[in-house]
Amino acid sequence: PDVMSSKQGAIIPLRAVCLTIGVLLLLAPTPGVSAARLSAEHRLEVEILPAAHLLVGRDLLTVEVDDRRKLVFGLSDRVTQLQVEVGGRPRTFRFTNGELEIPLEPDERRRTLDVLISYEAAFNDPIPHRPVNTDNPGFGVTGSITSEGVFLLAGAGWYPDVVDGVDIFPLVRVKAPAGMLAVTSGACLGHVERDGATVSEWRVGRPVRGLALSAAAYRVQERREGELVAMTYFTAANQDLAPAYLEAVIGYLKLYSERFGPYPFPKFAVVENFFPTGYGFPSYTLLGSSVLRLPFILATSLGHEIAHCWWGNGVQVDYESGNWSEALTTYVSDYLYAEMASPAAARDYRLQAIRSYTTLVPPARDFPLARFTSRTDPATRAVGYDKGMMVFHMLRRSVGEEAFWEALRDVYRERLFEPTAWDDLRRAFERRSGRPLGPFFDQWVGRRGAPRLRLGEVQPSREAGELKVSGRLFQDKPFFAAELEVELAGAGPPARQQLAMVDETTRFGLSAPVGEAQLTVDPDHHLLRRLDPAEIPPTVNRLKSSPAVLVVVCTAAPANGREIAETLAEALGLQAYSIVAERSVDRALLDGRDVVLVGAPRDPEWLRGQPPALTLGPQGFAIDAVGPSSSE
Repeated sequence: PDVMSSKQGAIIPLRAVCLTIGVLLLLAPTPGVSAARLSAEHRLEVEILPAAHLLVGRDLLTVEVDDRRKLVFGLSDRVTQLQVEVGGRPRTFRFTNGELEIPLEPDERRRTLDVLISYEAAFNDPIPHRPVNTDNPGFGVTGSITSEGVFLLAGAGWYPDVVDGVDIFPLVRVKAPAGMLAVTSGACLGHVERDGATVSEWRVGRPVRGLALSAAAYRVQERREGELVAMTYFTAANQDLAPAYLEAVIGYLKLYSERFGPYPFPKFAVVENFFPTGYGFPSYTLLGSSVLRLPFILATSLGHEIAHCWWGNGVQVDYESGNWSEALTTYVSDYLYAEMASPAAARDYRLQAIRSYTTLVPPARDFPLARFTSRTDPATRAVGYDKGMMVFHMLRRSVGEEAFWEALRDVYRERLFEPTAWDDLRRAFERRSGRPLGPFFDQWVGRRGAPRLRLGEVQPSREAGELKVSGRLFQDKPFFAAELEVELAGAGPPARQQLAMVDETTRFGLSAPVGEAQLTVDPDHHLLRRLDPAEIPPTVNRLKSSPAVLVVVCTAAPANGREIAETLAEALGLQAYSIVAERSVDRALLDGRDVVLVGAPRDPEWLRGQPPALTLGPQGFAIDAVGPSSSE
């Protein structure tokens, strides 16, 4: 579902393909600079020169200065031809390691100053057109200017970004080759053909924590419904997708406006990117050309990115206390859509989230949710998205439906465009629920891990035509306070008992009509916990977190089997693996390793006694039932 470096777009999970989304990080204050926040208005003009991968910029800033002795801006260390004027006069400056310092005269403090910054910068990060691994969805790309398109994250430093300040952009003017339209946050003032070039103008009236820029040979389609404006910026090849996207955008904007409050931006645009991304920014999302055509995007990922306009880009994140927005956005989009579909779909979603956390985050790599800031690999994604989503689900069940949704409406109304911490959320839920929630947040947000449960001392008995089952539920240290159910399901309606665990063990007792019955702990998967290995089938996620993988190139594999194996290992992000030919496999090699087969084995006898294996064949992955476990 979705931030790799400061002031870079957060990423939203686009399922198996790539990515996720739209929150922007603030650069840390520079040591020695006053803690007060500046206010800066930008009249930013840039020219795009694709043949040279070059951006030529001119930014006229109006800055409300306090009593500090210098202004500090973040700006790409690729910048050349840098010039600065203050009040219309040239000013000496210091520019090192991507930081521009402009000294101020004593009479320039506590007043409004006009600062003009002119510069050039080349952006030519290598573009991953067909990436095989998307665990880090940024691919290390922050800025690239090409004839295919322009991709500039705020983290690229493509404009002067005032450190420790609030940025507003009354005007962003982008000149590009004829036919190349530029898109950014805010309201579009128009795209005009002029002197053999296209000039795009935008106004960003709301404070933003970083500004991204995209450009390509777009054609624009638009749909308005009341105050809501949906737009698509697609290339000619994808114009047939625009009507469905416009309809979906309007639907999501209505859904979230009714649930949380009015949409806070002048438009929402779906913008095509020239390499596979899934970014979300204030008022638009940037999806790769191939991503746009994926069948699940309209039904899930698009809504996730739109929800970020309320959570992350609307109510902003105080990253010092952790990034809560990916968890909440996942809960009110991907999970909510499953819940709206059916109780079974919601149950399956919760189970998959718990499985992902268990398999992708071994205890040695676990960390508190309060330390999550961005997704950079499968483990960080599982904590920030999957565990975080389950924390909001448990919170909702704890405080009740009305208190949960009203608290979110309160947060949105009171903290729109304000940096917001986990503690701010806690206080809102406490007000609405009328009870302290410090222990809940301390345990699930401030601590790492999740409970690991075990059944013990289970005693069945038959009395008066009933099957009675008693026993204990144990948890390993460190102990968690957890509420959950146990279920005894037989011929009649299942019997359930609610349990509250606070330490090592608690007792339970249930009864059902005489006959066969099944005892299940947490049958609906409402509790985040570490699953027992028996509860987790062979999956790709288990391979991603495996400490040792053996990739076997079977005799029946294609001639380029080893090349396939190497690509597969890279795609899975395997950390410790070996590639061997089937003829070289022996028991010593298999011992303690997970096994992936490239092609079907000529003689599966050497796999007897092994767990089911994953096979990569012409139809993709399949689970081979080859060991004793297949018949159990």
